[in-house]
Amino acid sequence: MDLWTTPAVDAVGKNPSTEQRGWTQLATIGRLRDGVSIAQANAEMDTIAARLAKQYPESNARETAVEMKPVLENMIGDVRGPLRILLIAVAALLLIACANVAGLLLARGSSRQTELAVRAALGASRREITLQLLAESLILSLVGGAAGIFIATAALKGILYFVPQNLPRVDTIAINGPVLAFAIRVSVLTGIVFGLLPARRLSRLNPALALQDSGRTSTAGRKQNRLHSALVIAETAIGLVLLIGAGLLIHSFLRMLSTDPGFNPGHTLTFRIGTTDKAYPEEKRIQFYAYVIRRIEALPGAQSATAAFPLPFSGGNMGIDFEIEGRPSAPGEQPTARDSLVYPGYFETLQIPLRRGHLFSEQDDQPDAPAVTVINESLALKYFPGEDPVGKRIATGFDQDDAGKTIHWREIVGVVGNVKRFNVTEKAQPEYYVPFAQAPVAMPYVALRVSGDPAAYEQSVTRAVAGLDKEVPVYRFRTFAEGVAMASAQPRFQTMLLTAFAAVALLLAAIGLYAVLSYMVAQRTHELGLRMALGAQREDVLALVMRRGLHLARLGLVLGGSASLLLTRFMSTLLYGTQAFDTITYLSAAAVLLLVSVLASLVPAARAASLEPMRTLRSQ
Repeated sequence: MDLWTTPAVDAVGKNPSTEQRGWTQLATIGRLRDGVSIAQANAEMDTIAARLAKQYPESNARETAVEMKPVLENMIGDVRGPLRILLIAVAALLLIACANVAGLLLARGSSRQTELAVRAALGASRREITLQLLAESLILSLVGGAAGIFIATAALKGILYFVPQNLPRVDTIAINGPVLAFAIRVSVLTGIVFGLLPARRLSRLNPALALQDSGRTSTAGRKQNRLHSALVIAETAIGLVLLIGAGLLIHSFLRMLSTDPGFNPGHTLTFRIGTTDKAYPEEKRIQFYAYVIRRIEALPGAQSATAAFPLPFSGGNMGIDFEIEGRPSAPGEQPTARDSLVYPGYFETLQIPLRRGHLFSEQDDQPDAPAVTVINESLALKYFPGEDPVGKRIATGFDQDDAGKTIHWREIVGVVGNVKRFNVTEKAQPEYYVPFAQAPVAMPYVALRVSGDPAAYEQSVTRAVAGLDKEVPVYRFRTFAEGVAMASAQPRFQTMLLTAFAAVALLLAAIGLYAVLSYMVAQRTHELGLRMALGAQREDVLALVMRRGLHLARLGLVLGGSASLLLTRFMSTLLYGTQAFDTITYLSAAAVLLLVSVLASLVPAARAASLEPMRTLRSQ
């Protein structure tokens, strides 16, 4: 449900918001005239902003430029980079799968050399043979694409469960016409591109040579083996890139989860109460929330309660300039910081640590009480370096009249730890706290800390508030843990997807290596049997095949490691507390891929070592 109203009814202080130049809560949207570019409009807006900065230095001194961007870019700007990384990962996975298919087509084609040679001997042109093989590849890719669409349709609902809800237009994700058209085009394109190489290779067979038994050990056969090996090396390299990317995201996400947000989000329920200005003017609103806090604190299992605006991870934000006593600032150059309006018990309920001084008391929560404030460590470090800020005084926007003149100074009584407001990855920002009763300009959130499951208290809280006023709605129940989880939903989703892609890539690379070694063993059965008949031990044959497999894996690791050094630097914006060139992640990914390569090589090697020399030579 939507409701539109004018900003003039939203008053901050005594004046309507539209009469306060410092009130910057609105976003501006416009439609460009035909023929006007964003760059042209931005230049004109910059000129207007510079003129306003000179005309209104008190409010506009810092607003000398305007950032204009298309609405779509503004909407998806935060997710464009991650989505591009995931698209690259999907493309890499598709390349590995297609390389596997190309290798299988080559192997299948080698068993059809006689058939293709007969066709060529009977008059079939290279073009006709190429088209026939391309048609077979295209049919395979279309069948695979149809299977993929079916699986995607069946799995979409489950996948959407893990998609963060703050992803733009997540509600429009569906298997629709454009998606089907894209899937068909990709299937056709991959079928042609990756079927073309085997088709061209096999269409160039020499019919006379292919019809001879010795054709299997010809130069063409060796070239085909080299092509197989090149595909496996490429698969291994791409798989390593995905493994390293997933490892970096996992490392980053674990660092994110272990980061202290500055408060304890556990066992805490938050909610809002819909009080109106008409029913609850300032003084009555202050008392009402105080009554609510006392009632919910009396619930069984409740430990403490408080109210504030904004709460961390609630999405709310507020920032107001301030003056430091004895340090006058030029108009428009006043220091600025985030601010929060809090009830008594706020720091105790959220378990925000006190560093110096003392916290707010019940006596501070009165409109006519002495003006006080608590600041965080970041503000103390930035504006009071090398000195104790407790006892110093500042004047905020709440301490000025409508003309901007300071009415009274607000004493700093304590310093608390830094609190992350939006997500755990943000840098600490200067922040000061004001008793809610001394600036009741917003509708606060309520927070309740309990000893059990906070989600189980929703009905009890609703009944407690209804005991005071049945008309006010209680809504937006959420645990702090949910808020923290929502703030990290996108990194979690990216990590989960890329890890899944890396796991599939690892499996496909192992299958590719297994297939090429099995093909090599089948092609060299006669040679291996002859080696064993002349005295080679089974261990020698086992080592021969294993060395071949590990050689391919080693080349893939070198190529993939080099590519990762170039590509992972584009992931730096997605990482937190982790370098794009993290040595441990690189070595761990290489070790995992090497282990999988050993396991994939072991089965064909064991099969080669188990050959019976006389039986093999007799069958050849």
